[in-house]
Amino acid sequence: MALERQQGWNNMTRIALTLAIASFGGWMFALFGVPLHWMLGPAAALLLVGRFLKGKLYWPVGIRNAALIPIGYTLGTSMTAGTLMEMGRQLPAMLLATALILLFSFFVSCLVAKWTSIPLRSIITGSIPGGLSQMLVLGEELDGVDATIVTFFQVMRLMGVVFLVPLIALSPFFSGGAGAGTGVGSGQGPDWSVGLVLLYLVVTVASAIIGRRIKLPTAYLLGPIIGTSALVIAGAPAPHLPAPLLDIAQIAMGAYLGLMLKPARIAEKGRAVLAAAATGLALILFSMASAFVLTALHGVPYLTAFIALAPGGMDQMGILAREAHADLAVVTSYQMFRIFFILLVVPPVLKKLFAARWFRRIERRPIRHGGRSMQPAATKKKGL
Repeated sequence: MALERQQGWNNMTRIALTLAIASFGGWMFALFGVPLHWMLGPAAALLLVGRFLKGKLYWPVGIRNAALIPIGYTLGTSMTAGTLMEMGRQLPAMLLATALILLFSFFVSCLVAKWTSIPLRSIITGSIPGGLSQMLVLGEELDGVDATIVTFFQVMRLMGVVFLVPLIALSPFFSGGAGAGTGVGSGQGPDWSVGLVLLYLVVTVASAIIGRRIKLPTAYLLGPIIGTSALVIAGAPAPHLPAPLLDIAQIAMGAYLGLMLKPARIAEKGRAVLAAAATGLALILFSMASAFVLTALHGVPYLTAFIALAPGGMDQMGILAREAHADLAVVTSYQMFRIFFILLVVPPVLKKLFAARWFRRIERRPIRHGGRSMQPAATKKKGL
């Protein structure tokens, strides 16, 4: 009992230290006017300090999950009956955008596999811009896929998107480019009452719990989005959340992201780092190009189209859309569609792809490095 109490106090101390460093990072980024400073600051601070405080930092996933609930509420308030009709009209565009970015990620994976000795199937799984937790589980289930490589590539992609996309989207180049945004956080909306607080608190928390029970992807985000949007469509008023609450949620997310990537594990793997960074950058550039097509087809403002197609997590892109005054409904719709498509369609497709003879022939092709030939270990599982 005493040992458990001591362990509990140690965890509380580590959480407090992590929170202090994360908050300081957010404050420093705010001083320099960095976009999304309450998320990027904590992530950067803990990523840098983590290597010097090994074993002394701790951020439970439960805190991150709790932070997703208010973000899910904010995204859900943008989903109205008119939004659903627009989603139906743009469904072919959503399918096309998702299919194209998956095909592009496959093409980039083939190039990266030729340049490195990393198995092709591991790079493909690690490069798919799906939900992080779902892709990590998928990497463990597929035969011949190195789960360590999948984790590394997925985390590197997510970190690249978290840092690069906000800097691009909130740069002066896109100033005023949001167009018809949702106006979240601005203007006069309905006021909170005790009844509304209790209603949305019960609905969002219950939706998150139910979402987890039915294995909904990113349940603590999608559950509240669905629950909130159902109330909004039914006619319930949805007041804006206080800005400090969303700032706290961003700090919780940034702290979690900052501790995901372990620098010690990649210190001697320069080629893998460059390959993962190049893959993430290629996906971002492809999203920027695809956004022009979406703008031309449906008249969606370019900034909204870019954030909607960015290969990041729906939670980070939702926060970015809010900060950039982009259309939350469009961003949420495209990001949500990609998550469900990858969850339902990609796993069986990958299993058939990896079992195909032509794919195995590609994997068996020797890779040349510095004039010498190397045979890729397509089905050999080993960590980075």
